Amino acid sequence: MKPLRVVGLGDSVTAGVGDVVAHTYSPGWAAHLAVALGAGEYLCLAQTGARMRDVVSEQLPDALAFKPDLATLLIGGNDVLRSDFDADRVASNARDACIELAAAGAIVLVVLLHDPVRVLPRGGSAFGRVLGARAAAVNAALMVAVGGLPGVIVLDPRDFDVAHHRSTWHIDRMHPSAQGHRVLASIAAEWLAPRGFASVASVPPIPEQCPGPVLVAVWLVANGIPWFVRRSTDLLPELVGVIISDVRAERARAAREPIIDDPTEQPVAAA
Repeated sequence: MKPLRVVGLGDSVTAGVGDVVAHTYSPGWAAHLAVALGAGEYLCLAQTGARMRDVVSEQLPDALAFKPDLATLLIGGNDVLRSDFDADRVASNARDACIELAAAGAIVLVVLLHDPVRVLPRGGSAFGRVLGARAAAVNAALMVAVGGLPGVIVLDPRDFDVAHHRSTWHIDRMHPSAQGHRVLASIAAEWLAPRGFASVASVPPIPEQCPGPVLVAVWLVANGIPWFVRRSTDLLPELVGVIISDVRAERARAAREPIIDDPTEQPVAAA
């Protein structure tokens, strides 16, 4: 039997942002999945900041040349942060990529987006509502576009509570933590088991010398905040619109509510 070949497509999540590994391992959930499946070769083509269109134009040709047995695709997180967001276009591009990969002999594991409202502090307020609505739109469009394709397996992390635990998310709440990468890899391995991919090993452990809270806070200031500013600038008009809409809706509700007299209030006797 020839060694299993696995390729990881997508953005910073698959590239391994938020992960911590020993020097003998590659970062990222797909890399850990490859280890669990006993892959002979793993190629990570995912890039930080990539959108679905980048997967098709930049990553897909190299993936096809690699001739993988299993391709993982987790994408859309950067698409929802753009003012030109179009869920149907994301899904259409994903369908094109899946068809080409499947035609080349690969099984494609498509991982949908998590629910950001369940991860961001207190739901992220307006920001969380915008991201949540857009992530749900991407997931719905992907299910229609690729859910029934031959050779495509869809994994929905929203079906797993552990995927939304605080410990599984990095301090930026946008990327998995070291534990989160391993949780996703383990879920994917279990999901693939009845579909012909048997696990032969455990996912790599988290190194004992993991960054402490001080180093994590330094990372947030030096990398996380600038990343968020770069990625979400286009989304600010959308956020402003959501906030204005919420304020108007609240005022409308208040105007419709009848004024209820306090039944405990006693009338004042005439002097």
